[in-house]
Amino acid sequence: MLSLPSIIIFLLIAILFYTFYSLIKKAFEEVGFTGWESSIIVFGSIILGMINLPLFKYNGWIIGINLGGALLPIIISIYLMVKNKVFFRVIIGIALVSYITYNFTYVSNRGIISPFPLWLLPPIAASMYSVMVSIKSKRKAASIAYSSGTMGALIGADFLHLKELLSLRPHAGAMAVIGGASILDMVFLTGVIAVIVDALLYES
Repeated sequence: MLSLPSIIIFLLIAILFYTFYSLIKKAFEEVGFTGWESSIIVFGSIILGMINLPLFKYNGWIIGINLGGALLPIIISIYLMVKNKVFFRVIIGIALVSYITYNFTYVSNRGIISPFPLWLLPPIAASMYSVMVSIKSKRKAASIAYSSGTMGALIGADFLHLKELLSLRPHAGAMAVIGGASILDMVFLTGVIAVIVDALLYES
């Protein structure tokens, strides 16, 4: 039989998970997906986040990509850019977010990281930029925020720091994974947070 502290811990974990799930689901609804489509994306991201796909080997490193933490967000970003015809505005946003992300992330033995609260700067920048360039359309602004945030974090954190990371001496079988923290990775969260900030700005 479960003790009272165990039940309380379980309930707290359940509440935290539901809150996190609701926020991510809301973000995908803001960019134009239906409720059930958003739910599929969230749970699909969690499931696919368990899979790292090896891409190539370099200097003792195995370079890979996490399906839920990076590949799925990339596909969604491209889809939103094409669907909402915001490609050129997103390109500028990606450049902006990439620059900010690169300057507030660094390489360590734990990978490419950014300390709190500095990792909030890229999504805030993506959101503010999206509102500036698409003030009349909340849906387009959300798409620009998500795509700029996701792709900007990917380029600024992972791609631009990749040379530094690969210069470190790896242990046997070491794997550098893009989006390796799954739904808790900066690539995944930057786009989601940017859309949530967008929603708050439009409601204010």
